[in-house]
Amino acid sequence: MMRRYGPAGTSLIEAVIAIGLLTGGVMVLASLAALAVQTNARARDRTRATLSAVQKLESLAAAVRGLAPSPSGALEADVPGFVEYVDAAGLSTEHAAGAVFVRRWRVTALGGDADLLVLTVEVAPCRRRSWSSSCGDPDARVRLTTVRARVVP
Repeated sequence: MMRRYGPAGTSLIEAVIAIGLLTGGVMVLASLAALAVQTNARARDRTRATLSAVQKLESLAAAVRGLAPSPSGALEADVPGFVEYVDAAGLSTEHAAGAVFVRRWRVTALGGDADLLVLTVEVAPCRRRSWSSSCGDPDARVRLTTVRARVVP
């Protein structure tokens, strides 16, 4: 009687294909992990920038009676008196060296009423772009705005 033997194992081609598929899957997972790390770092920076903006907005709102209007362009450039640099500990400094964020603010009257002020704070990571001489990444900025009255009724 003749015995028929079926496939007893895997061929070399099957093994190579399986290893290739496994390697491709691992590569996709590695790229997803790298993307997750980048997204997490951006979210952390955005959260820190938002907290810094809220902190400055609260300090401006507390001093609303003594605020002077800001010159035009206070959010786009470093205007003395309307810019601060924030270090890694969250403390404001006067110099860009060692700063993690740049914090700029604008104070404008709402319409023609000098007693209603629009307070705007913008915080951006202190990364220099090749086309810019000032600190701050406009693509990663956080901007908060509120309206306050100088006179409490």
